[in-house]
Parts: sequence; C-alpha cells; structure tokens
Amino acid sequence: MGFKGTKLRDFIKEQQDLDREERNRLSKEQDKQRQHDRIQQHKNEQREREKEQSEEKQREYQREKDEKDREFEVEQMNFERVKMDFELQMKATAVKKASSEVGEDEEGEDNKEGSVASGHTRRRIGVKGPKMPCFDERSHDMVSFLHRIEVYAESQGWSKGHRGLYICQHS
Repeated sequence: MGFKGTKLRDFIKEQQDLDREERNRLSKEQDKQRQHDRIQQHKNEQREREKEQSEEKQREYQREKDEKDREFEVEQMNFERVKMDFELQMKATAVKKASSEVGEDEEGEDNKEGSVASGHTRRRIGVKGPKMPCFDERSHDMVSFLHRIEVYAESQGWSKGHRGLYICQHS
C-alpha cells in the first residue's frame, strides 16, 4: 500500500477502529443471543412448572375421586349388610310366628298330619329340628351361613317361594 509516517498511523488506527467496532457489534449480537436464550429457557421452565402443576392437580382429583368411590363402595356394602340382616330378622320372625302360632280348631280332633287338636287349640307334635345358631359377623361367613339356613329349611320340608322366602309345607 505504500503508506509511511502519519498516513500509516492513520490507516492502522482506522483499521483498529473498524476491528473494534466489529468486535463490539459481534459482542452485542452475542449478548442479544444469550438474552434471547435466557428468555426462552425461562419460558420453557415456566411451561414445565405449569405442566407439573396441572399434572399434580389431575393426580389430586383422581385421588379424591378414588377415595369417594371407596367410600361409596363401603356405604353400599354396609347397606347390603343391613338389608341382609333385616331380611334374616324378617325370616326369623316369620319362622317364630309360624312355629308359635296356636290355631283354633272347633271340632277338637286330629285334622292334619302331625297335629293334634284338643279343645279349641291345635298344637304341632313331632320332633323339632336342631336350633340354628345366631349369625355372628365376626366369626361367620354370610354366604355359608345363608347356605346352612337353606339346607336346614329344606331338610325341615320348607320350600322356596317367590322372592327367595321359604314357606312351610306342613301347615
């Protein structure tokens, strides 16, 4: 280029200024890129937190739903148990009533097989079957207990009527 003296210094200074401006420009661009990257990272972290919060809310909702379902099942089982207890009491009451009923007979003679009439009352004679133990929910299984009652009723000559109730065939 052939510069000497002050022209050379001015040229070198000009080149240095150009290089410095280029470095500053590149540095600013890198700063902008880093700032953009930080903003994007912050947005991604925020989205991730929101996603985790949403998933946690969904898990909490599912836990509450499962708990309510379990409570409903327990309530339903309790209702069924109370219903079965009531039905057993009704059957027991019917059996007691049938076995303790005293009918009036005006003729005072034998009128049916297995019964003797004396005066105005009729009572059943014959062997009573074994007494059934009471149901104890701590030691008995409901299904096997009901099965035992059915076997006992059938052995005593009872038959199953509609709705599953046993009816005495003797009277």
